[in-house]
Amino acid sequence: MSAAEQVVLTISENGYGKRTSSFEYRITGRGGKGIVAMAVNERNGRLVASFPVEDRDQIMLVTDGGQLIRCPVAGIRVAGRGTQGVIVFDTDETEKVVSVEHISDEGEEEGDLPEAEGGETTEG
Repeated sequence: MSAAEQVVLTISENGYGKRTSSFEYRITGRGGKGIVAMAVNERNGRLVASFPVEDRDQIMLVTDGGQLIRCPVAGIRVAGRGTQGVIVFDTDETEKVVSVEHISDEGEEEGDLPEAEGGETTEG
């Protein structure tokens, strides 16, 4: 059953994040009131992103001050649904994480450049 398990990554605006098993999220019906994905408080700030990831994926975080960081998902701790998470991006007190991009590993090795279609070039 663990082979089919998906993991959900959650990131907050103060740079905290965690991975949580999708089995911890219950299915709600029509009258559901939502599910807590992460403890939201003054330390964490509001949630910025939450999406499914795999261990071999990477994420890119961007702050409102223009800082950018790329990190592997495997380095983020797996924690329960209601926990606060761990520091993923140590932001300045005046900066907030505004965007998180999921970079999936689709078989390309780091540093590889896509080859031009057709394989040959012509000068002219």
